[in-house]
Amino acid sequence: MLHAKTKKIIFVEDDYAILDVASFIFEKAGYCLAIFGTAKSMLNSNFLDADIFILDKQLPDIDGVDLCRLLKADSRIMHVPVLMLSANPQINMLAPEAGADGVLEKPFEIKELLSIIEQLTS
Repeated sequence: MLHAKTKKIIFVEDDYAILDVASFIFEKAGYCLAIFGTAKSMLNSNFLDADIFILDKQLPDIDGVDLCRLLKADSRIMHVPVLMLSANPQINMLAPEAGADGVLEKPFEIKELLSIIEQLTS
Protein backbone atom coordinates (compact mmCIF):
# COMPACT_ATOMS: atom_id res chain seq x y z
CA MET A 1 0.00 0.00 0.00
CA LEU A 2 1.32 3.42 -0.90
CA HIS A 3 1.46 6.08 1.79
CA ALA A 4 1.01 9.72 0.98
CA LYS A 5 4.10 11.81 1.55
CA THR A 6 4.04 13.47 4.95
CA LYS A 7 3.43 17.14 4.38
CA LYS A 8 6.08 19.50 5.72
CA ILE A 9 4.99 22.69 7.46
CA ILE A 10 7.51 25.47 7.95
CA PHE A 11 6.23 27.64 10.78
CA VAL A 12 7.85 31.02 11.45
CA GLU A 13 6.55 32.34 14.76
CA ASP A 14 8.23 33.96 17.77
CA ASP A 15 5.48 33.27 20.32
CA TYR A 16 6.58 30.11 22.11
CA ALA A 17 3.13 29.47 23.59
CA ILE A 18 1.67 29.25 20.07
CA LEU A 19 4.61 27.14 18.89
CA ASP A 20 4.17 24.64 21.73
CA VAL A 21 0.50 24.14 20.98
CA ALA A 22 1.04 24.08 17.21
CA SER A 23 3.84 21.53 17.35
CA PHE A 24 1.67 19.20 19.42
CA ILE A 25 -1.34 19.64 17.12
CA PHE A 26 0.58 19.33 13.84
CA GLU A 27 2.55 16.27 14.88
CA LYS A 28 -0.63 14.62 16.19
CA ALA A 29 -2.26 15.38 12.81
CA GLY A 30 0.65 13.67 11.02
CA TYR A 31 2.53 16.67 9.66
CA CYS A 32 6.29 17.11 9.65
CA LEU A 33 7.02 20.46 11.31
CA ALA A 34 10.03 22.77 11.15
CA ILE A 35 9.84 25.72 13.53
CA PHE A 36 11.77 28.98 13.28
CA GLY A 37 11.67 31.95 15.63
CA THR A 38 12.95 34.43 13.05
CA ALA A 39 12.67 34.93 9.31
CA LYS A 40 16.46 34.93 8.89
CA SER A 41 16.85 31.57 10.62
CA MET A 42 14.27 30.12 8.24
CA LEU A 43 15.92 31.67 5.19
CA ASN A 44 19.28 30.19 6.28
CA SER A 45 17.80 26.69 6.48
CA ASN A 46 16.67 24.10 3.96
CA PHE A 47 13.25 25.64 3.39
CA LEU A 48 12.83 24.61 -0.25
CA ASP A 49 11.14 21.31 0.64
CA ALA A 50 8.14 22.93 2.35
CA ASP A 51 4.57 21.98 1.46
CA ILE A 52 3.25 25.10 3.21
CA PHE A 53 4.67 28.12 5.01
CA ILE A 54 2.87 29.52 8.04
CA LEU A 55 4.12 32.99 8.86
CA ASP A 56 3.39 35.29 11.76
CA LYS A 57 3.22 38.93 10.73
CA GLN A 58 5.05 40.28 13.79
CA LEU A 59 8.52 38.72 13.64
CA PRO A 60 11.56 40.16 15.44
CA ASP A 61 13.67 40.64 12.31
CA ILE A 62 11.69 40.77 9.05
CA ASP A 63 7.97 41.54 8.91
CA GLY A 64 6.02 38.42 7.96
CA VAL A 65 4.32 40.25 5.09
CA ASP A 66 7.74 41.12 3.65
CA LEU A 67 8.86 37.51 4.16
CA CYS A 68 5.78 36.36 2.23
CA ARG A 69 6.75 38.67 -0.64
CA LEU A 70 10.27 37.20 -0.64
CA LEU A 71 8.95 33.63 -0.77
CA LYS A 72 6.45 34.39 -3.53
CA ALA A 73 9.21 36.10 -5.59
CA ASP A 74 11.42 32.97 -5.47
CA SER A 75 10.67 30.89 -8.58
CA ARG A 76 11.74 27.68 -6.78
CA ILE A 77 8.96 27.96 -4.19
CA MET A 78 6.45 30.53 -5.45
CA HIS A 79 3.94 27.67 -5.89
CA VAL A 80 4.13 26.71 -2.19
CA PRO A 81 1.14 28.08 -0.28
CA VAL A 82 1.69 30.71 2.41
CA LEU A 83 -0.69 31.12 5.35
CA MET A 84 -0.34 34.36 7.30
CA LEU A 85 -1.25 34.55 11.01
CA SER A 86 -1.70 37.80 12.87
CA ALA A 87 -3.65 39.69 15.49
CA ASN A 88 -3.19 42.80 13.32
CA PRO A 89 -6.63 43.83 12.03
CA GLN A 90 -5.08 44.91 8.70
CA ILE A 91 -3.76 41.40 7.94
CA ASN A 92 -6.80 40.60 5.77
CA MET A 93 -5.73 43.41 3.44
CA LEU A 94 -1.93 43.12 3.76
CA ALA A 95 -1.54 39.36 3.30
CA PRO A 96 -3.28 39.01 -0.09
CA GLU A 97 -1.34 42.03 -1.40
CA ALA A 98 1.87 40.18 -0.48
CA GLY A 99 0.73 37.03 -2.30
CA ALA A 100 -0.42 34.99 0.71
CA ASP A 101 -2.73 32.12 -0.11
CA GLY A 102 -4.57 32.27 3.20
CA VAL A 103 -5.04 34.45 6.27
CA LEU A 104 -5.99 33.53 9.82
CA GLU A 105 -6.50 36.10 12.54
CA LYS A 106 -5.28 35.42 16.07
CA PRO A 107 -6.74 34.11 18.24
CA PHE A 108 -7.85 31.19 16.09
CA GLU A 109 -9.47 27.80 16.50
CA ILE A 110 -7.21 24.77 15.98
CA LYS A 111 -9.86 23.09 13.80
CA GLU A 112 -9.95 26.15 11.55
CA LEU A 113 -6.15 26.20 11.25
CA LEU A 114 -6.00 22.50 10.34
CA SER A 115 -8.84 22.91 7.86
CA ILE A 116 -7.10 25.79 6.07
CA ILE A 117 -3.82 23.85 5.94
CA GLU A 118 -5.59 20.85 4.47
CA GLN A 119 -7.30 23.03 1.84
CA LEU A 120 -4.06 24.79 0.87
CA THR A 121 -1.96 21.62 0.63
CA SER A 122 -4.36 19.29 -1.18
